[in-house]
Amino acid sequence: MTAGAVLSKPGAALTKPGAPTRAVMVVVLVIAAIWGGFGSAFVNLIGQSAAVYAIAAVGQWLLVGSAGQIALSGAAFMALGAFTTGMLGDTAVRAFPLPLIVAALVGWIVGLVSGLPGLRFRGLYLLLASLALQFMVSSGARVYQVKKHPAGVFVPPLKLGSLDLSVGARLYFTFLVILVLVIAAVWAIERTGVGLAWRALREGEVAAAISGIDVTRWKLYAFAASGAITAVAGSLFAYLVGIAEYQTYDLSLSISLITMIYIGGVRSRLGALLGAVVITALPYILQQNLSGWLASAGLSAGWYTHNVSQVNAGLFSLLFLLVVLFSPRGIEGLLLKLESLLRRTLRRADPAKGHPT
Repeated sequence: MTAGAVLSKPGAALTKPGAPTRAVMVVVLVIAAIWGGFGSAFVNLIGQSAAVYAIAAVGQWLLVGSAGQIALSGAAFMALGAFTTGMLGDTAVRAFPLPLIVAALVGWIVGLVSGLPGLRFRGLYLLLASLALQFMVSSGARVYQVKKHPAGVFVPPLKLGSLDLSVGARLYFTFLVILVLVIAAVWAIERTGVGLAWRALREGEVAAAISGIDVTRWKLYAFAASGAITAVAGSLFAYLVGIAEYQTYDLSLSISLITMIYIGGVRSRLGALLGAVVITALPYILQQNLSGWLASAGLSAGWYTHNVSQVNAGLFSLLFLLVVLFSPRGIEGLLLKLESLLRRTLRRADPAKGHPT
């Protein structure tokens, strides 16, 4: 193979449909990751939150985007991870990363059990079953917290041996490393027979069963794997805030996680990551800058200042509605449309194809 052929491979790969879109998404995510690590303390805080929610979004994407199942119980699994981490804080297995591993195991087991309704129900009925899990976990966490820890379950600072990783850039890069490991694991699984089985389930369970795929087995594994990853995110979130409180893991959080993967692009891991970054960073950016923008336009910012959470919730709902109506594949879909338009424009402008400018 000549040196020219080797050098031409990256360029040839980028000419494939969808490759430029994926490249743009990767570049945006890498820039965001670098900015989160080396920006101000405020930006670093945003990066920490975005990394945690990105892990949760990947967990939810594995179930919804890869295996084609539907659930609104992401916050329940984050609660399981957070409370497991807090409960282990006074035990012999409190040393990191043992609480993270235990949280993943708890998420796997509960995810496996939560997948049982999916063997009988689909669509709306499966969604309602997942809501039942959300309310059961939320209620159980509330009862435990009220009886044992009224002020919330304390989570010890994140330390690896004698190394303190609990604040600043160290905490951010710890979260980022775990995020990369999760993405790598999911990427590897997607390229095995497991990933093929999940994609077959997404396209049609009847057709998958006819082709010889064990629908029951792989559907349960999808719920279990999604639960384990989302519980890991909950454990990390507990380390981030230093406390586990049941109020944090309510239905609105489950809706936010689903919104992340749909806004970014429900069919790809990159879409889930991008959606997590957008949904996590946007409230911080608005809270920091919107009042000034309104004031510079001669408008009063008082109403927004006193209704920040409601405005953010309404904005997310609006974004989700716009995505569902006009771009079901989210940001990734919009970039794909732009790429397709650019390709058609270049073909028409190519004199070699008989379309002079």
